[in-house]
This record gives sequence, structure tokens and C-alpha cells, in this order.
Amino acid sequence: MNFIVNRQDLLAAAQDAEKIAPAASPLEVLKCTLLSAAEGKLTVAATSLELALERRIKADISEEGSVIVDARLLCGMLRLLEDEFVTFTREGTTLRVSGGSSVYSVSVSDEKDYPRVEIPFPADTVPVTGIPSMAKRTVFAVAEDNSKPQMRCVHLLFTSDGLKAVGSDGYRIAMAKGDSRSTGAADFLLPAASLEKLAQLVSNKDRLSAGTTGKSVVFMMEDFLFSARLMEGDYFDAEQLMSRVQSAFTILTDTESLRNTVQSVCAVRGEQSRFCITFKGSSLSVMHESELGKSTAEIDVLPLSGSPAGEYWYIADKLLDCLKAQHGTLMLEIAVNGALVMRTDDLICIQMPVREPKAIVIPQPKPKAEKPETKGKAKKADKKKKENAAIPEAA
Repeated sequence: MNFIVNRQDLLAAAQDAEKIAPAASPLEVLKCTLLSAAEGKLTVAATSLELALERRIKADISEEGSVIVDARLLCGMLRLLEDEFVTFTREGTTLRVSGGSSVYSVSVSDEKDYPRVEIPFPADTVPVTGIPSMAKRTVFAVAEDNSKPQMRCVHLLFTSDGLKAVGSDGYRIAMAKGDSRSTGAADFLLPAASLEKLAQLVSNKDRLSAGTTGKSVVFMMEDFLFSARLMEGDYFDAEQLMSRVQSAFTILTDTESLRNTVQSVCAVRGEQSRFCITFKGSSLSVMHESELGKSTAEIDVLPLSGSPAGEYWYIADKLLDCLKAQHGTLMLEIAVNGALVMRTDDLICIQMPVREPKAIVIPQPKPKAEKPETKGKAKKADKKKKENAAIPEAA
């Protein structure tokens, strides 16, 4: 194998492959990148068995062939070389990488040792853009509990209105709008970790084609193929759940103002924690209390419907995650069961309430224990007092 390739182009593809190749794996070969040179293109491939990536770049190939090289090592060599173009030459089990006056010689393996995942082209595809934004608005809300595999996924729905995505951990639900051109009649469960990986490889402007092939979903664009294994199982109907929400009252506020207010009161966070939101007319108050102290803040809001009133308790960290994913004008709706519905143009978050937590118990300092010497002296003094008391007074 012998080819010359643009260093920056290969470095970009190799860095993407490094993100897919697991840094820790019982299979050492999975930590590697597959380089395959043929028909004027260099294919850079990586897999974790759950995910698979292929990037193709132009190359001047004088001898076709394939080789497996450690993913981190490949990126390290390409970063250190300075020339615009680099040359790759394989001699037996050694790969020579040269650029300018620098030459690296590393041990490599054959393609037959690599569990390459074939990425088929889906029969039907839909266009998709804005993957990173969609991931940011949903992944934060999925569960981390391994016992609930479906809840560790993002539910992607291709509808007549475009792409929608839902994430939930049981305490909150995030329902995001995606590409309006991604119309269809299909849905599937994509592990949140896989969606995050894809979001690291593309930009919001990248126009991909997406389609399912058996138990996998494939995202494609020119010289780019990404495949992820889908999760089997059912997911709750978020749209139906939303239709059942009965509103008690609704207010209008600014997302950034509310986010900053909540962050400011959380400065007294400790091992114990109590957080609540109080509504009274055109005023919204937030309170956070812990064994370290208590903090409150207040902002003005615009009532839209109903009579804003009452005190509602939530998990502060989960509420902050929702507010960090939202921007612009925020419509807050309190349901009759205390659920907090937060709506912006492209994201709806539902935060479930909790019962009023127990009152904060301020730990009392323990009394200082007396030193052994002090205890001994005290005993001697008591003994002496008793002896003196036993001696009769002189007549």
C-alpha cells in the first residue's frame, strides 16, 4: 500500500474516527482505525460495534491496500507533521508515515483482523439538518439508569410536520422540534450516547439523509456514513400525554432571567436541599435552602391566564437543565397536578413536582470531649472533697 494524502483532510477524518473508536475496550482492535486505499479514495473507518463511521477523502494512490493503525497514534502523528501532504507506505507489518524531514515507522495489522461493520444504504431516506441542536435539547433529559434501556434513548419521530425528538428520565420530559423538511411516518429509539456522538461529527448546517436498515439507522452525506444500532421496545406517547395536561394558570417570562435567578439561589446548595417556586400575581419567587443557609430571589412575570398563586417544589438541578436548553421568551404553565410546563418556540419541557421535602436540619456542633488528664484531676478533686467531708470538726 502506498498513497499521498492532504494532511489536514486526513487529520479531520482521523479525529472523527478516534471519537468512535472506544478508548477502553477488551478488544484491542476496536481502538484502531481502518485505512483502506482504493479507486482514488482513502476510506477512514472506525467502529465500537454499536456505532460505525466511514469517511472518504481524496488521495493519490500508487498501490492499493488496507491497514489497521491505533486511532490515537494516527492522530498524534498527523498533528506533529507539518507538511501539507503526507506519504503512507506499508512494508509488511510496518507502516511508514512521512512528511518533510520527519518519518514515523509503526506496527500495523491486516484488515482481516478488523471487525468492519458494513453500512448499507437505506432504501428510503429523509433529509435532516440541525442534529447538534436537537441533541442539545433532548439528551440532557434522558435517564442514566441502566435498568431502563428505553429511557436512555431519544425517541425520534418523522411526522407530517417534520422531525420531532423526545427525551425523558421520569422526572422531566423534553420535546424538541427538528427539521420541518424531515417529513415521514416512522419513529425509532436511538440511544442518547449515539446521538451525542453523531452531534460531535456534524454541524447544524450539514444536510444529511437518514434512513433505517433493519436494526440500525444510517445518516449519510457526501463521503460520510454513520450507523448506529437502534434500541428495541416501546416508548410512551408524549403527544398524548401533553394533550391531557390541564392548566391551572399560565405566565410569560424570559428564559435567561429565570435561569439566572434559579442559578443565583442555588449558591447555598449543600448535602440537604429544598427548592421551590412561589407564584403571586405578577411576581415569581424562587427559594433554595440547605444546611448552609437560605437564598431567595424574585422576578416580575406577565400573567396570561388563570390566577398565578401557590407554592411548588421541584428538583433544582433537573429544572436548571431544562432552562439551559431553552432560549428566548418562555411560557410557564402550571398544571393542576403541579407539573411545570415550559414552552419556547422549539422546545417544550415538563418538570414533574415533588412533595415538600423535610425541613432542613442544622447540624449541631458536638460537645468537646474532656482530655484524659482533666478527667483524672476532676476525679481526684471529688475524692478529696469526700475525704474532707468525712473528717469530724474539732470540738
